[in-house]
Amino acid sequence: MERIVIGNVISFVGAVFLAVSCCANTRKKAYFFQLMESATLFISSFFFGAWAGVSTLFLSIIRNILVIKGKFDKRMMVVCTALVIICGIAVNNRGLLGLLPVIATVQITFSNYYAQRLKAIKISFFVNVVIWAVYSLIIHDFSSGITQTITAVLSLISIVRMQLEE
Repeated sequence: MERIVIGNVISFVGAVFLAVSCCANTRKKAYFFQLMESATLFISSFFFGAWAGVSTLFLSIIRNILVIKGKFDKRMMVVCTALVIICGIAVNNRGLLGLLPVIATVQITFSNYYAQRLKAIKISFFVNVVIWAVYSLIIHDFSSGITQTITAVLSLISIVRMQLEE
């Protein structure tokens, strides 16, 4: 029980970074806050014993650094995707549930490469946060799950506003 409480406290910080990333007004800021969120949730995942989450979040940290530095090309997308699938499946200790972090990380990895406009990035973040919200709630990461659900709503509002402004 103590591990779940500690994990929830740490993941709440990550969830705040996620919320900020979904409302960021530049591509670089959005990915910086995604990096901070991945790093924080990487730590909290140890407390939940969510090894597929640990492995995919570690690779997400590396991917986000590459994206921020402008070094995330097609080759890196393929390498990151392959590593996420291989590592995520290898350490998965939660059956089908453990595949959610793998699916979410593959989805966002493709989006990191293909989504270049802010609106596409926000849509990608929205889809990603919904997947992570489901996973978080099931592993008892309530602070992330609830915050991710709220973030999904805020992200959707931001997308709608962006659409109305166009």
